[in-house]
Amino acid sequence: MLSKQQMVDWEKDGFVVIRGFLDPKVCIQMEAEAIAAIRNDPPSAHQGEPAYILKNGMLVQPEAQVPVGANNPEDFVAKVFNTHLQGAAHDFAISGGAASLVSSILGDDIDVFQSMFILKNPGAWGQPWHQDSYYFNFDQQPQVGLWLAISEATLDNGCLSVLPGSHTNAVLEHVPDLREGANQGYLEILGVDEGSAIPVLMNPGDLLVFNSFLLHRSLDNRGGARRSAMVYHYGRADSVNLASPEVQAMQQRVTKWIPVRRSSAK
Repeated sequence: MLSKQQMVDWEKDGFVVIRGFLDPKVCIQMEAEAIAAIRNDPPSAHQGEPAYILKNGMLVQPEAQVPVGANNPEDFVAKVFNTHLQGAAHDFAISGGAASLVSSILGDDIDVFQSMFILKNPGAWGQPWHQDSYYFNFDQQPQVGLWLAISEATLDNGCLSVLPGSHTNAVLEHVPDLREGANQGYLEILGVDEGSAIPVLMNPGDLLVFNSFLLHRSLDNRGGARRSAMVYHYGRADSVNLASPEVQAMQQRVTKWIPVRRSSAK
């Protein structure tokens, strides 16, 4: 669970970084499983599709623009959603360590409802400033994100940047990513004052715990290697989705609620 000082930081900044939270060997296993799933059903078999669903329920989102030097199937992929359904990614999602962290913020009745393995290959663009709560139309706010560094995250390869304290904002207006060729679903907040933004530099196994209202973005990968991350989103188990039926139908492709902890099972 979060310490008293970490809870103070959470309330003030909207995020906490925990160094060395997971054995890097498990991170390697997560990446290997995601890549194996992609290679078993590669993007080349789904030409022209902005996303496609695997037999195991995962959803693969190819890059809208092919990164320079792409060769293997995984080099063409931006994200794999629903990775918390099986394997090492599932085991971590429901682990006691992850549950304790999230429960210290949201209470003991929690579910993990979304996950994505992010493959930011060399040349891949970053995602503009946004708040995750814009995508989550639930009656109970906030949600808690866990951003697990699978590889090193640096300024060169596209680490996250965050605006400390911005979680106290309401959900701000988001518009479609204005860049021609941006990935499907990318939105952005215009006019962000970046003066207090800080980069989140991480090593494999480091964990960023963040509030879904926190403004954050990722940088472009200008390095020579992939910057991988495993991201989870947790919410209160009795959350109600207030989105329209049309929006909920789209969300179901990348939203799979799995129980993590219940107050009766402490």
